[in-house]
Amino acid sequence: MRRFVASRIGQDADVDDIVQEVFVRFARRTPGEAIERLDAYLFQTAANLIRDRARHRQVRREAAAETEDASAPQRPASPEQALIDRQTLALVREALADLPERTRNVFLLHRVDGMRHQDIAGALNMSVSTVEKDVRRAMAHLTRRVRRP
Repeated sequence: MRRFVASRIGQDADVDDIVQEVFVRFARRTPGEAIERLDAYLFQTAANLIRDRARHRQVRREAAAETEDASAPQRPASPEQALIDRQTLALVREALADLPERTRNVFLLHRVDGMRHQDIAGALNMSVSTVEKDVRRAMAHLTRRVRRP
């Protein structure tokens, strides 16, 4: 098993971890689950773990690249774009001020503070569906008010 994994990922520290995980998964399988060919089961489990490891590493590489792109110095906005951005921000502030207080608070907790609907509902003692409706209502209002002609 170790040779099989090493032949696929090279000789790195993860070989032993993957081999161990194969046998952990084997031990955790449903009791009474019939396995026709134990060797095929173990090698397929190892292949799946190797694939999962590759996907995980790819996601981490992409996330790191996005983080690097986001932290790269940005070109300064043109004076025209800066003016448009300030005007848009003013429209958003006005639109937010027009919302009922509860709807505005729910929207800000969700979109600005990043809270989940369930957490907002618990914190404000309301149902999750009410939170969802308030977020939708606020988004629709902001979209109508800030939409460009």
